[in-house]
Amino acid sequence: MEQKEKKIFKSHEYLSYHIWILDSTDDWVHYYGEPLTENDRKLFSKEHTWPKLTSIENDYVTVYNSLTNSQLFLFETEVPESTLIRASIYSSRTLTELECDHFVLKIRFLLLQQSLERHWHEHETWLEGLHSLTSMLKLEELLHNIMNNTLIAIPAIDRGFLMLYDTNLQKLIPKASIGLSQSIYDFKTNVGEGIGGKVFQDGIGRIFSPEQGLEAISNIQPNNMKSLKDSMESEGETKITSMAVPVSMNNDKLGVMIVHQINKKRKLTKDDLRRLQGFADQAAIAITNARLFSELRESNEYLLKRNQIHEVFTKLLLKDSDLIMVAKTVEQMINLPVSLFDMTKNDWYPHYTPLSKMLKNTDLIKGGENHVNSWTATINEISVYFYPIVNDGVLIGYFVVELRGSLGPLDTVVLEQGSALVALKMVNKYSMTDLYYKQCYEFFNDLLQYKETKLLDSKSRDFGLNPEKPIFVSIIKVNGNALSIKKRETYLRMLIAALHKEFETNECLMFGFQDKVTIIMNASNSSKQELLIKKLKNMIQLWTKQHSPNLSGGIGRLYQGLEHVAKSNEEAIKSLTYLSNRGTIGIISYESIGINRLFLNQQNEDIQQFIQDVFAPLQTPKSKASELELTLRTFIATNRSISDTAKRLHIHQNTLYYRIRKIEETLVVDLNDSNVWLKLLLACHLSETY
Repeated sequence: MEQKEKKIFKSHEYLSYHIWILDSTDDWVHYYGEPLTENDRKLFSKEHTWPKLTSIENDYVTVYNSLTNSQLFLFETEVPESTLIRASIYSSRTLTELECDHFVLKIRFLLLQQSLERHWHEHETWLEGLHSLTSMLKLEELLHNIMNNTLIAIPAIDRGFLMLYDTNLQKLIPKASIGLSQSIYDFKTNVGEGIGGKVFQDGIGRIFSPEQGLEAISNIQPNNMKSLKDSMESEGETKITSMAVPVSMNNDKLGVMIVHQINKKRKLTKDDLRRLQGFADQAAIAITNARLFSELRESNEYLLKRNQIHEVFTKLLLKDSDLIMVAKTVEQMINLPVSLFDMTKNDWYPHYTPLSKMLKNTDLIKGGENHVNSWTATINEISVYFYPIVNDGVLIGYFVVELRGSLGPLDTVVLEQGSALVALKMVNKYSMTDLYYKQCYEFFNDLLQYKETKLLDSKSRDFGLNPEKPIFVSIIKVNGNALSIKKRETYLRMLIAALHKEFETNECLMFGFQDKVTIIMNASNSSKQELLIKKLKNMIQLWTKQHSPNLSGGIGRLYQGLEHVAKSNEEAIKSLTYLSNRGTIGIISYESIGINRLFLNQQNEDIQQFIQDVFAPLQTPKSKASELELTLRTFIATNRSISDTAKRLHIHQNTLYYRIRKIEETLVVDLNDSNVWLKLLLACHLSETY
């Protein structure tokens, strides 16, 4: 058998043969053999030259063609893929069946050998691509290398390019190309536009015949069509077979890879599509790795810079730098104008800047205590950013930034670290202030008890008071039972800061305790006291306009000597109680209460009961119809003037006399009795007051 094979192949080893493969467009592609002459090409391209598939026997059909002096064969093969094969071998005679069998076997062996070589080559290229994924960090270089390996692994394709989806532009942007000019990088398509746009949209790889490709690119925009044509080396390329596959990682669509077959070598198959998808998957891994590396590098750089920012503010803390230095440091680090506003003191750091002057009297600062998150506002066409400084959930200040440019993540870190330092310094200052208030409170209690006179006189001077001048006490209360302790403390500090600014040139002592501010103030005479009370009232009115919790205040009388501080304090408490009982806000002095002092210690329920006892007989339906209560109140208001009362009520005087008699009958009283009149007068006054 071996000798027969040698003889058979020896007789044909110098005879030339050719192989044709049927491609995806049903065209026969010359696959193997010397270049054909024009005459041979025409002869072999005629269908009637070849045997028909219907006559296939023994896995192939064959016929001898005397015009070409060739034995012609037609058979099916699964290698390199399932398709029809045409083959011819020059011969001066018709080959025997055994010779034909061995020739077909030889062709199958050749195809198998080439298929194996291609698979090995593909495997090596694939490994090289995997090596590139770990050895290259530059994404553009890596993508270009993957495209180059793709063309090596799939020799049937001639060029290609890879596009990635830009989420900002919402377009597919070319990132790497082989066999195309730089114009391809101007080819930026929408999702669904052209071959790449359709495959990216569907997420399914496809082979496009020339006709299918032309149909797919029919919706490409004119500018993109120009860029695509300009990128091709030769004009008039119409019979282009294309393959396109999605580039994706898990469910995340990243882009699309597109390749072209210009010179038909063989049919593009599903195996080619699979190979292309493999390289697209490599690209997806490369892109994901590059993004992860970029994010890791950015995260590392961010952490390093954040640590540097932290070190800067730690040094400021260790140096015990003041708030002005902190504000200036923040300004230098974010490279934008910055001012610091302390809400508890109603003060700016630095004290005088264009930014603080612009914002000083605006409602943005006045009503800012309700903002605990950062926010932006526009003032005089200038954009301003407010970054809150918070202590235990309570707003105590702001960093105010003039937005001449945008704030980056690290700028926010600077503001965050700066606000933490400012809050710490403020809290430390609060601790010192609270200690001082405690000392003031203890001294005030000593004044109320008034023991060790000489020691109190000496200590009063230490606290800013003059024991030789008349003195009086004022108490201001921050209203609002729903306020949290921390928020109430913040408002109390804000109030004390405002009072200090208002009375910084006066001899006084003030401190906060719970929801009240107590002020002990010297005044040389009653006129001076009136001026101080007027300033205090104006300040409280201004506060009420600017802040949400309103204020109530009581003022005691002016006395000579520290021993009378307790009495003035008691009067201030009574004045404040008078306002609270009436449910009103504002400030009132003890002297202004007048006759109501007599009722300060009376329960409100008792006063209401007294009023009800007096006027109840006049409030029956019959009495109301006669307007007896209105008549009595008007009669009292006009100091028992018949003419004035009748005029106010728009009734005749005789009618008034009649009503007065009815009032006396209803109440069973005599209005000429002084005790009765006093009782009615007092009931009328209390009903208007309480």
